[in-house]
Amino acid sequence: MADESENTRTHPDKNLKEIIDRVFNATDYFDRVEALRDIDDQEVLRKVAAHDPDYYVRQTATEKITDPDILMQIALNDNDYYVRVAALKRITDSKVLAHIVLKSQDDYYICKDALSKINDNEVLEGLINQIADRDILKTAVEALSGEDKLINIARNHSDFYVRSDAIKKITDQQTLIDIAFNDSDYYVRALALEKIYDQNVIIKMALEDHDYYVRNKAVGKIDDSNILCDIIRKDNDFEVRKKAISRIADKNIIVQLINEIDDHYIQRKLKSRLNEL
Repeated sequence: MADESENTRTHPDKNLKEIIDRVFNATDYFDRVEALRDIDDQEVLRKVAAHDPDYYVRQTATEKITDPDILMQIALNDNDYYVRVAALKRITDSKVLAHIVLKSQDDYYICKDALSKINDNEVLEGLINQIADRDILKTAVEALSGEDKLINIARNHSDFYVRSDAIKKITDQQTLIDIAFNDSDYYVRALALEKIYDQNVIIKMALEDHDYYVRNKAVGKIDDSNILCDIIRKDNDFEVRKKAISRIADKNIIVQLINEIDDHYIQRKLKSRLNEL
């Protein structure tokens, strides 16, 4: 009886040693993966995740690791995407995820995965001021949810692409109006304009913005025939005048303009519009 009791006590340790031996020494990667399923020892898992030559074995070990520092190192340093993703999935600290983003800008998909897990607007705003890669910046702005943060970026970020991405998420009309009137980049002004409802603002931009692209966008939002006629008569850009012609639906007004305007190209567009009506 004593011998049987001794065997019962020693068997679990002996079995664990055999499992660990398989984890490190089995020649078939699948055998190592199967052995890992019975391992919870964090040091064993760390060593396997750091040194096993097969990505699936490292991934399996990573999926059982709990230490956030070890997971961060794996996410930063493993040469296989799926192993790095396995580490990212187990990290919850936004600051750790932000650190991974900053150190992994040569890997867009890892950064995208990390950004999708960051739910701290302060951390995201800080990242947006540090990220160099434009595609990753776009993803970071898309992840940001606080309108006050987005407004700050839309007003102040040096990259017009970033300002544009922020504008797409802003709804505050006064902010959009201020940007539409004051941003130095025509594309940013046009994006802001597209989200503005105030016809007085739209008309002012159609008449006064110095860039034809912005004026063209504004004209596309105007229904007032008197304003459209004024633009057809006076704007110095053919595309803007053409857009204004396309917005007029009154045949009598078109005929009046045909009789009034001498410009050959505008005459042709007016007659074409008349035929459409």
